[in-house]
Amino acid sequence: MLVGIAAAICIGSAAGILAISATVAHRYNEPGAAWFTGYTALVGLGLGLVSAGILTGLISVTDFSGAIGRWLALVWILPAALWPMFVLQYTGRFVSLSLKTSALIAFPLRVIVLQGIQSGVSVVPTQVLGLVGIATRYYAVTLAVAGIVLVVRATRRYDHLTVWQGIAFAVAPAAMWLFWSNIPYIAQLGQAVGGAAYVLGSLGVVCGFGLAVFRFDAFKKSPAVGVVGERDVVDETDDLVLVADDEQRVVRANESARTASDGPDPAAGTVTVDDIIGKGVDGLRATETIELDVEGASAKYDSQVSTVLDRRDQQLGTVVSLREVTERELRKERLTVLNRVLRHNLRNQLDVVNAHLEAIDDDHADAATQTTDRIVRMSDRARRIDRLLSGTRENVAVDVAELLRDTVAACDSSVALEAPDSLLITTDCAALEAAVDSALDNAVTHATNVTISLQETPDGCEIRVTDDGPGIPESELSALEAGTETALQHGTGLGLWQLAWAGRTLGGNVSFDTSEGTTVTITVFDADSTGEYGQEVQQVGIAPPSDELARQYAQSITSRWNRLGGRSTPSGCRPQPLYRSRPYCQVARQ
Repeated sequence: MLVGIAAAICIGSAAGILAISATVAHRYNEPGAAWFTGYTALVGLGLGLVSAGILTGLISVTDFSGAIGRWLALVWILPAALWPMFVLQYTGRFVSLSLKTSALIAFPLRVIVLQGIQSGVSVVPTQVLGLVGIATRYYAVTLAVAGIVLVVRATRRYDHLTVWQGIAFAVAPAAMWLFWSNIPYIAQLGQAVGGAAYVLGSLGVVCGFGLAVFRFDAFKKSPAVGVVGERDVVDETDDLVLVADDEQRVVRANESARTASDGPDPAAGTVTVDDIIGKGVDGLRATETIELDVEGASAKYDSQVSTVLDRRDQQLGTVVSLREVTERELRKERLTVLNRVLRHNLRNQLDVVNAHLEAIDDDHADAATQTTDRIVRMSDRARRIDRLLSGTRENVAVDVAELLRDTVAACDSSVALEAPDSLLITTDCAALEAAVDSALDNAVTHATNVTISLQETPDGCEIRVTDDGPGIPESELSALEAGTETALQHGTGLGLWQLAWAGRTLGGNVSFDTSEGTTVTITVFDADSTGEYGQEVQQVGIAPPSDELARQYAQSITSRWNRLGGRSTPSGCRPQPLYRSRPYCQVARQ
């Protein structure tokens, strides 16, 4: 009676396993789906046939002491090799169905056939077949355990998966191995205990696979993409990547490194980093860029050397990555030459022009002199921006109130100042001075009444420059918002760009209100309270453009000369030198 009830329950479990197999076969075309379908189909079919045979009496089983265990052993051992094949593909470790792989998959079947032949013909000693049968059992257990470890580790590794997905997959082979293979031993505890092992193994398979497929969407979210992506990110990248051991022997090189190097192929034998690149690991660490001959052409590469450590922080080797920067280096060289020409040749020629113009007493000569003066001031501002952005950043203690008083005192125009006696914060003094200078210069150029105010905030301070002028043109603000200039969208100078870039260097915000005149608000964050350059700042207002774009503008102002006419120049507020003795700046001692 108990045997019949257990067999009926297991027939239902077999039907559930076959339904899961059919679902995966029809719905999914993901890695491992075909192997999973084959594995579950064989397990479900085998379990159903054995259970139906027991229930109908075709398989003579009166208790759970031994016969049923041998039949169930066939159910989980025969398809055992399909399980690791599924796991390997599901986790992205694709395996082709070669002759060797096919032989491993068919090994349990060959053993069963040999044992069947032996039962009728005594050719091979029984002891030998017994040993082979034991080996087959352990072979199946090893494959089951290896697959369980791989699938659980893979699902635990990636954020888009849950480890329960891997555990659900692992329940099925673990249940078959723990319950079915040990029925002869478990049955010694009692008839009911043996029947429970039979049923629990069946329910473990259908519940485990059912949860994995339907509850955790195992074939919609597989770890294969992560494993394959990590592998291909090295092979598919255009960077030259070498992995070397602690003796600098190359253990792996991607295709880009093999193509770019004229040295020996790492696959041919023991090859060092020096053999392929022409420099050792220490030399690459000390070199910013190196030059290699790639297919007959010279190319420059940035080198990056990373140390590979194990969990005990013991060095295992290094990873060398080389990124081609030929175009970047050429562009950098062109900008350097252009900057040098603008800083020296252009200014010298303008001085000559001014000397001749001053000898001419004419209104046109005065206008021409003003234009050349604007070009000179723009060149000075470009140089100042370049030095500001290219220099080493240093946060120091700055008395912002004193800085504003000195800046206002340097202006010939009337500027009202509203500030406390002292307000000390830690920030980049040069960038702050450049930002204030740009905002004030723009105000006194276009307005009569100018007010600069300072207010302390919980994270630093806020500087406001307010004027009654016509407001900043929308075209200039649009250019700042876009972070670039075009033929239809451009400003008329570098003042606002200097303000935006200085704000970026400070890690603060720069915003503009042009509803009534112009109000420029500069938010400066105290590095001691928010971290270097205001890492906790929420970006609002106009986001300053990148430093690279800043250098482009600072070093390439020739494209702006044809747009210099028509606007009056600031006569009252002169830019202060970037590097001078600043009584309001004190180097912060760490």
